[in-house]
Amino acid sequence: MRLQSILTTRAESTASGAGHEYFVLGGGHVGTSVARHLRTAGHAVTVVDEAHDPADEPGIRGDPTDHRTLDAAGITDAATVVVAMPQDGLSLLVAQLVRTRFGVTDVRILVRTPDRCDVVADAGHEAICVTTVLSDAVVAKLETLRQPA
Repeated sequence: MRLQSILTTRAESTASGAGHEYFVLGGGHVGTSVARHLRTAGHAVTVVDEAHDPADEPGIRGDPTDHRTLDAAGITDAATVVVAMPQDGLSLLVAQLVRTRFGVTDVRILVRTPDRCDVVADAGHEAICVTTVLSDAVVAKLETLRQPA
């Protein structure tokens, strides 16, 4: 799955002028970048991460594995949650917490190891393989650089 599909997941709500609500759990460079792109596309985005700086992006500093932090963030079942934790196993744990505690059905997990995508899918979540997305983007960029001017 490509990053663009996250941006167009709720195209109907954006088309009507109302952005969709997203929560990005786990920040780092990738999570923060995803949040910025979603916000630029007109969506409401809340980042939840232990190292989060609310001066950079709206959100809260806290542990995304703690349900009290997620309660404070205001996660609702109508939102799309993008889980971007540093380890795939931790991401799956957080996704399961979000689904069972908050009733969120639209959970996307950024998976770092391609072999784990099936495990994530078997658990009922959509896997976005960061390795595949990045390598596809690099190859595409290299191909455009090789095109004659």
